[in-house]
Amino acid sequence: MRKYIGFLIVVFSFSACENFLDVKPEGEFLGDILFETSEGCEDALYGVYANLGSTSLYGKTLSYYLPDILASYYIAEGISKTSYMYQWSHYNYTGEDSDRSLFDEVWTRMYENISYVNSVLFNLGGKENSFRYYNFYKGEALALRAFMHFELCCYFAPAYREETLEQPAIPYCETYEPLVYPFRTVKDIYQKVITDLHKAEELLKDEDKFLNPLSGHAVRENTPGVDAFMTERQFHLNLYAVQGLLARVYWMKNDLDSAMIYADKVISSQKFALTERVYLYNDYASRISVNEALWGVCGQSGWEDQLDEKFNTPSDTPLDGGLLPLNGFGLMPPSRPEGVMLVNWGYSKIYEVPDYNGQQDYRLNWFQYYDANGKYRHFYKVYDRTDTYRGQKGVNMIRLPEMYLIMAEGLLKKEQLTEAREYFDKYTETRGFVYREEDVEFNMDLINKEYRKEFMGEGRMWLNMKRQNLTLNSCFQYNLTIPGSDEVYVWPIPEDEFEYREGGKEGVYHPENIEDAQTN
Repeated sequence: MRKYIGFLIVVFSFSACENFLDVKPEGEFLGDILFETSEGCEDALYGVYANLGSTSLYGKTLSYYLPDILASYYIAEGISKTSYMYQWSHYNYTGEDSDRSLFDEVWTRMYENISYVNSVLFNLGGKENSFRYYNFYKGEALALRAFMHFELCCYFAPAYREETLEQPAIPYCETYEPLVYPFRTVKDIYQKVITDLHKAEELLKDEDKFLNPLSGHAVRENTPGVDAFMTERQFHLNLYAVQGLLARVYWMKNDLDSAMIYADKVISSQKFALTERVYLYNDYASRISVNEALWGVCGQSGWEDQLDEKFNTPSDTPLDGGLLPLNGFGLMPPSRPEGVMLVNWGYSKIYEVPDYNGQQDYRLNWFQYYDANGKYRHFYKVYDRTDTYRGQKGVNMIRLPEMYLIMAEGLLKKEQLTEAREYFDKYTETRGFVYREEDVEFNMDLINKEYRKEFMGEGRMWLNMKRQNLTLNSCFQYNLTIPGSDEVYVWPIPEDEFEYREGGKEGVYHPENIEDAQTN
């Protein structure tokens, strides 16, 4: 977040999402020149989306890599005690052998992107009558700003709890000036995120007018007579993605009543559908889900090479210091409801193999690929080496199953068990089975189990664990459990973030120096 200044350079290299990119010309645009036309404004927004798909962010680090390592999905046995993988598996982020560069890069790239978004918002000023899609440009920009601040807060600040509300979180940057922005409290950050998202929702409310109302998946339609920017809206933070994001924010805030309101808006829109189990295999395949994605981003060049290196292998031999989701981590049994634990079952047990009451979880197919030489096992959900299936390649940022699980949890907490089971069973049925009431108690353990199954490779399980402060289990050492705490669930902020602040780090974390959001 350090002093990023007022030039935006839009030069990106992509490996996917060809149709989306057809509307973006190549070249460079600097400063105000970029925003003289609507096309330039659109290019600026495309550049932000592209950055989110980089390997530094959701193209690798914040999806299948760092959060999933910390959520104990992968094998880490046999690696050196001086390796950064070993340190991460023990939730040591700042020790001599820990590699802080990944954490630093997430922080820096996010705030760079936030500065680009604030440039868009600044340069949109006074153009209400100049751009046909002004409301959509501004709505997407506000939603992107909220999303990125929210994600930073989730990773680099304490979880939203009564005892953490007044603790320092992160800076919230709302201008494009070369300033050192003050740190704000956890409570303030959430309020600012929600405020920006509500503004975005209002600005995007007319989205359906530009889309085919007869389509069950109107958000994906190329409608005759509609400009390219208003088509293929799954690549944009569209109205439904904003509502889904509001559901996620309220969920992390433990305001389940509000979370359900927005989750229900997404489900009730009927713009999306849960993918039937027989199509799960090819609805993902390193692609933005045709059915379930409220929003996804395209991967940049080098993205597939990273995936190939990590997840494509004909053997069970761990790659990259043990990073291989085979034979590693199972789920916490009912006798241990406080978290998840390491077992020797591997991915096949995670997905109910050989079967559950005669039913099979079709998500097991995410780990299989067949060719003339036999069966290769790799994480097909995030890497498809066949390149034969439908949809654009990229990263799913928000998906419909999350909305169903939010509804199930919220109704469970309200003790409306029949209604909760309806949402839960409708979702699990599309994965290949329904848990029988006489066999499995419907509780948070079961919902957490589904989070672990459904969002492997997407980085979401880590934040679900943080929200509940669950006990962690080291991926390095069998039966090594670590109690949940801010020490393990909060990532380190880059040291140079404090370089230009009065009093340095100690000054930032002194209560009287934390700026209240209401003062601006």
